[in-house]
Amino acid sequence: MNNKQLRLLDFWPLFFLLAFLEAAAALFALLSIPSEGAGISATRWALLLPLLGAMIANAYWAYSSWRNSNFRDHWLDVNARPGLYETLSWVFPLLAAVTGIGAFVMRWWDPERLLPFFERAWPLLAFVIIFCIQSTLWLLILRFGIHKVDFTARKPALISLAILLFVFGFVSITRLGVTPDPAYWGEPGVPIQGWQLGLALILGASFLPLSLHPFFKSNSRRTDFIIGIFIWALAAGIWLSVPNEVLKNSFYFPIDPPTNMPLPYSDSGYYDYMAHSLLIGTDYTGVVPTRPLYIVFLTVLHLLFGENYNLIIVGQTLVLALFPAIFYALGAKLHSRLAGVTIALLAIFREWTNLLVSSDTRVSNSKLLLVDTPTLLLILLACLFAFRWLERKNNRGGFVAGGFFGVLLLLRTQSMLILPILLVLAFFALRSEKRPSPKGMQWLVPLLLFILGVLVSVAPWLTHNYLRIGKFAFDAPFQYQVLASQYAYTGNLDYGAIDLEGKSLSQILITFMLKDPGFVVGFITNHFLATEVGALLALPLIAPFNGLREPINLYWTSFDGTLAWQNNLLLIGYLGIIAVGLGAAWKRWRWTGLLPLAFNLGYAAANGIGRFSGWRYDLPADWIAYFYFGIGFAEILFWLANIFGISILGTNFAEHTDTLTKTRKSTIKIFPLAITFALIGALPWIAESLNPPPRYPNLETTVLQAKIVEMQTIVSAEEIQAFGSQPETVTLIGRLLYPRTFGNNAGLTSATPWPSYAPRNYPRLGFKLLNQNVLEIVFPNKGVAITNVQGKDVIVLGCQREDFVEARLLVFPNANLTYLSNLSFEACSLSD
Repeated sequence: MNNKQLRLLDFWPLFFLLAFLEAAAALFALLSIPSEGAGISATRWALLLPLLGAMIANAYWAYSSWRNSNFRDHWLDVNARPGLYETLSWVFPLLAAVTGIGAFVMRWWDPERLLPFFERAWPLLAFVIIFCIQSTLWLLILRFGIHKVDFTARKPALISLAILLFVFGFVSITRLGVTPDPAYWGEPGVPIQGWQLGLALILGASFLPLSLHPFFKSNSRRTDFIIGIFIWALAAGIWLSVPNEVLKNSFYFPIDPPTNMPLPYSDSGYYDYMAHSLLIGTDYTGVVPTRPLYIVFLTVLHLLFGENYNLIIVGQTLVLALFPAIFYALGAKLHSRLAGVTIALLAIFREWTNLLVSSDTRVSNSKLLLVDTPTLLLILLACLFAFRWLERKNNRGGFVAGGFFGVLLLLRTQSMLILPILLVLAFFALRSEKRPSPKGMQWLVPLLLFILGVLVSVAPWLTHNYLRIGKFAFDAPFQYQVLASQYAYTGNLDYGAIDLEGKSLSQILITFMLKDPGFVVGFITNHFLATEVGALLALPLIAPFNGLREPINLYWTSFDGTLAWQNNLLLIGYLGIIAVGLGAAWKRWRWTGLLPLAFNLGYAAANGIGRFSGWRYDLPADWIAYFYFGIGFAEILFWLANIFGISILGTNFAEHTDTLTKTRKSTIKIFPLAITFALIGALPWIAESLNPPPRYPNLETTVLQAKIVEMQTIVSAEEIQAFGSQPETVTLIGRLLYPRTFGNNAGLTSATPWPSYAPRNYPRLGFKLLNQNVLEIVFPNKGVAITNVQGKDVIVLGCQREDFVEARLLVFPNANLTYLSNLSFEACSLSD
């Protein structure tokens, strides 16, 4: 035993004296709580006795360790009983965490019923938490001593903090990023709840002692695979535990009769009926669709689960639950497994909240048929493979990273604006002197192969669209009309008024920018910074909390660009931890460590140029704050561990092999990869080519009316012939989609409502009819009970109105069903 350890053992009496005083303070606090009856209740005695015992025990140990050197040297020497004190080093932090979580649950699970119990139990619980924390620190000091900490990452962290504070001040002074734009302005996305942040940090910190175990210290892929599978299962289990009924009042998924299932609406409906168009052989209804890769994904889900949207949601959730696992992989690569676990938990908890508030505010989440969360998944996947490329600096990795980036473009075209920032960062990373890198101009080869990978992935779809519409395009024309409508002073988002005939989108945008460059730069900067502000606000603010079983406080929906002083201080604290994360990433990886930030900045720039920001528009990019926050938190924990001489994180650099010189061998390996990415990029085209013949060929009206007469017995052939002879009458056949029953004056409203769902002053069934076109149908059905007819073939006889068909007769040839409207066969002109 050295002199330093002897001196530390001399402080045991002070340790026990401090614990005695803490137990006494807790005892006094407990006795100060007013009693509801005479004397001390049994419950109060049950709380008092442990504190009395702690006081007596600590008083005895303080005296013994002061007066009896044999007791101090024999029983309190960590070297004499290393196994016992190593076990206590685990037990105390675990007990503190469990007690803290238990105290939180007792306080907030049912505040009205449990608050009196919590107030009485809190002095004892607080003593246990404080005693366990100080005991853990004291045992670590005794076992390892106190060491000098390596703060070599402080300089990049301080530079990062200076930049972040400058941006914070710029937003505060100019109000850019928080000033609503009349063209479009959305509230920030759903944040992580405060208790979720605390739980994620506690669980992440608990990974610190696990990191010392040989199983977790290994750098094997098996370890990461097991952790990744566990994270995926945890995410899927938590998200699927939220019932679909929470979507009842959501903008996208109202649940109504006759299906009583979450049917898609608005953008969700567009993607879904485009998937149905492949199933019925109409090839995207004859147009170039937007987000083609997601449409193919939905088509596969329909092939697996038919029209059961509950199972479709399960299938999509199981796929999207991969993104927390990718967060883990990316965080572990950039920093450590501890950082990866913390970031993954934050992502899981945020999506959980996203699901829970689906009925109360605008959201995009894993249960909605929208592309925002799938885009997040592919952005993370593209970022991970780009990291592997820049980590290893090889040609093959560049091609693979480019291939995945090209796949991303088939899901969200505006991700293209990430590309220039990514290429600049890759240029600096490939020329970095900190790791093996190509000399001279050899950095150009992997960059060109990255671009080639992008082109291989997107070329099939661009070729398909050129053959169809005569020009290379990623998206449907209305997407370009939407963007063009934003470059105007008024009439924004009225894309129907935009005529692109004979004009290119770039020509419209450049012309308006040259006309008023200050205005354009202003709104681009405003929305760009709004995306970044939304990312910071994904971390929780100080806000009223009513309990775990109470409705979530939707404080972010009323954010007006101003915050109370305590929340401003909190955000500055967040920025400090984020800066530590950026500094740690820079220290370990230099430019490569900023790769996630490059993806964020590129996507935020796309939001700015598109003049959109907020909620779902930010979702693929607003993870950046809690990502680097998780790394910063892990780095701070490692600093604390280093104080005690515990080294957890080594170099963490993968072995580099200079494959750039093996150009021929690397090029040969690229050929099968090129075929693979070309096939992925061609999936929307292949899905179109593998379709069955058109299910609903164009038939003459007389032929369809004859089919109606043949298949139903409710009305006579003469009545059908008489009604069908009117000029306003239409007879249609197709697939019935998204039937919803509405009462008087009920309906759905949105920015671009479907006419079939618009409020009307009579009971009705509204649905879409899909054949070579997508048609809006309204079926007046007062007193007519309709079963679930989603996805069934139907023949419609009705009257053509301005923007919908008023159906009078529905005949389902394969289901042996016929429904006659309560309007029967009144003349079309009489009911118009």
